[in-house]
Amino acid sequence: MDEYMRILLEQIHCVQAREMVGEEIRNHIMDQAQAYEQEGMDRDRALTDAVRDMGNPVEAGAALDRIHRPRMDWRMLALVGLLSVCSILVHIGVGGRQEMLGGGYGWRHGVRVLMGFGLMLAVYRLDYERIGKYAKGIAAGCFFMAWAVSVMEIGLNGAGWWISLGIFGKISVSDLCYLYIPVYGALLYRYKGKGYLGVGKCILWMSFPLLTLRASCLSAAVLLSLVLMAMFSVAVGKGWFAVSKRKTLAVFWTAFGLLPIGAVVFAVRGDGLALYQTERIKDFLGEESSYLDYQRKMIMEYAKSIRFIGSSGRELTDLSSINNDHLLNFVANDYGMAALLFIGILLFAVAARIIHVSCGQRHPLGMMMGCGCGLFFEMVTAVDILHFFGRIPSMRLFLPFFSPEGGGILVAYLLAGMVLSVHRYRNIKGCGHSV
Repeated sequence: MDEYMRILLEQIHCVQAREMVGEEIRNHIMDQAQAYEQEGMDRDRALTDAVRDMGNPVEAGAALDRIHRPRMDWRMLALVGLLSVCSILVHIGVGGRQEMLGGGYGWRHGVRVLMGFGLMLAVYRLDYERIGKYAKGIAAGCFFMAWAVSVMEIGLNGAGWWISLGIFGKISVSDLCYLYIPVYGALLYRYKGKGYLGVGKCILWMSFPLLTLRASCLSAAVLLSLVLMAMFSVAVGKGWFAVSKRKTLAVFWTAFGLLPIGAVVFAVRGDGLALYQTERIKDFLGEESSYLDYQRKMIMEYAKSIRFIGSSGRELTDLSSINNDHLLNFVANDYGMAALLFIGILLFAVAARIIHVSCGQRHPLGMMMGCGCGLFFEMVTAVDILHFFGRIPSMRLFLPFFSPEGGGILVAYLLAGMVLSVHRYRNIKGCGHSV
């Protein structure tokens, strides 16, 4: 059997697939040999006949190689490519009308998008299981970096903490925090089958957004928390921890439904947040506040003059320059509601594709990491569209693939690359493969 397996596995070009295929074929041979033994054959004869039943090792190996090989998700790649082209055209067109951005703004954005697309393809080539293998160490590093940045308080007008990354410019820490999503997916997988102890540890690892609250904007911390909570609920619902699903989820959502309310009250009554954040929360809750969401009121006013196709003919002089907060407003104002709908449909299509691909994974690690990324794209797109209509207070969240800031571009393409990596190994990583 050893010689047969050696020849068969030599036909499989993907090294990562050889271990899984070898285990499956050996188990199949041993099961067949056991069946022959039960029919009265001696062990050696049974094993020999079981191997012969497998057929020519070269032909069998070649057939398995066609199945177990890396595969690109061409549909998602096409969607991301279309979004990238639209992003460049939007920034060349809309950004060109903003004199304060300077000449060549749109082309500089195009360079960042192309670099992000290349980075996505590089991440696609990486094995996502490495994150699962070192999940605890990576997560601990994220906690340490968030704590260090918060302690150093490297701020810019109280709006966030920033890091300079060359061509990508100044990147907000609040954007980089979203990279914790696939890491948390790997942590959930690591505690699979650990019972209530695993549940408790996963909840503790979920505290990352709270640690980054001072080093990032409040809206980003809230969105990240919702994504992590949804991922945890999916893991419990699938029975990963071998605990009572209904009781665990009921206690979890009851506790975490009250916790944010308590945290907001504490932050408002105390000094846990910046003054402008506290005043925004008071205004949102209907309390007396010095904060006036003037731009939100102007957004709702401008929306009345937007056409379905074509420019409204108005200048958005009362809004800040094209940025993460108001990008969609500038797009709809210059090109019409149809452009906004087209972008929204594409973004939701990418999110749906991510979740569809992830749910079809044989390996639960890839499933959870991919679903987390898909949930993030869905939530942030929905929030951006609600913000466009003025239905929620002004907040700083980037629009995936369209962000005018380097951080949003970098994070969107990194997460997309991670999903492509999950799809790449969908026929290579087996259900029982461990990290």
